[in-house]
Amino acid sequence: MGDWEDGSLHEVVWERDLPLRFALVRSEWDGEQTVWARCADADGLFVDRAAFRERLTLLGCAPTGRLLKAAERCVRDASPVPFGALGLDVGDLDAEDAYVPYDSCELDDVVVIDSRPCAQDPALLDLVVECVVTAAPLSYHEEPERADVTLLNGAGGGVLGRCRRVAGLYGRRPEPARRPVRLIGCEPSPRMVRRMAEPGGGGDHMEFWLLDRAGRPTVVQEHITADVDECRPSVLGGALIDVTLKHGLFGRLPSPPAARPVWEVWHEGPPRERNVWARFTTEGRGEWLQFTEVSRGPEEPGTVCELDGRYVTDVPGLHCAIGEAVHGPGYRWHQCWNALRGCSCRGEASRVPFTLVWRDADVARQALVGVSVDTDGDVSYFDAVVPFLERMGVTVVLR
Repeated sequence: MGDWEDGSLHEVVWERDLPLRFALVRSEWDGEQTVWARCADADGLFVDRAAFRERLTLLGCAPTGRLLKAAERCVRDASPVPFGALGLDVGDLDAEDAYVPYDSCELDDVVVIDSRPCAQDPALLDLVVECVVTAAPLSYHEEPERADVTLLNGAGGGVLGRCRRVAGLYGRRPEPARRPVRLIGCEPSPRMVRRMAEPGGGGDHMEFWLLDRAGRPTVVQEHITADVDECRPSVLGGALIDVTLKHGLFGRLPSPPAARPVWEVWHEGPPRERNVWARFTTEGRGEWLQFTEVSRGPEEPGTVCELDGRYVTDVPGLHCAIGEAVHGPGYRWHQCWNALRGCSCRGEASRVPFTLVWRDADVARQALVGVSVDTDGDVSYFDAVVPFLERMGVTVVLR
């Protein structure tokens, strides 16, 4: 999009020697998308998730399955127990003890750090967890007077018990301030310049696009508020400016520092070689999947796909490898992996039956032996994935 007033948006370009990496894009009332700013770089996009960790207590808890096993192990070993994802469905009991849905919440990177008998009912437990709250209740909500909380095996997963309330979730729960985002080497559109000049202006909600080298938007489109805190001549020189947006990104947590090299790879365009993702950490591989395009699998029945299992050392790595096996570099296979957690959808059958030849399968078998996400917590991720794929119409051949 070379002309600022051109409303069609297929790619974003500028005629400068500097690389173009980001664009601020606004969707207008009629669905038209317009570029409000383009820039060479940005600061404040990557934050260590440790800054967002909180401590919550599940009071009056009756855990089951893998959550109960984590609580028992915490007591037995007198040490924290990594758990993974936990979902909370908060209800409010009315005068007749009927359950009324009230809120939902998702906890990531949960670690059970203490388990003790409940003070009000020794038959129940108080579980203390540290976690990252990724979908918090609205800040203006008050805790229900008679709460009833269903504990889920991750978002959309099976039930892992109930508790009476979650201390620390409501009220004045601390929310880490989001880091401002500084647009470096920014060229604002005339529309944004006018908005920046208005007193109290610039609070428009926009999308923050990461572009590849050709100026094409990738699938990462973070939401951001164009609330300008400071403008100054750019450190990159020329007629460019550096603009600080004081509220940063919203919609999801900022990406971890491990995501930065992933963004750099995708800036060069979709990968053409297999296993480019293999060089990254587990967090980086998770970020890689955010960029990939969805594939529904082979189109011809009986297709034989080969999965290179040499680098499948974690769950995101498995999903990366399966995506490449069924379609090629830069793809992920369309599937609800939460079915392994007990999601009621139970997974989605493949478009056509096909054969997956899983080479070096022992790498994943050994790496994932301690990873279990099924509701009961009895089956390793590897041993759960193979029969799941077979139920979805895939013939799995382990090599």
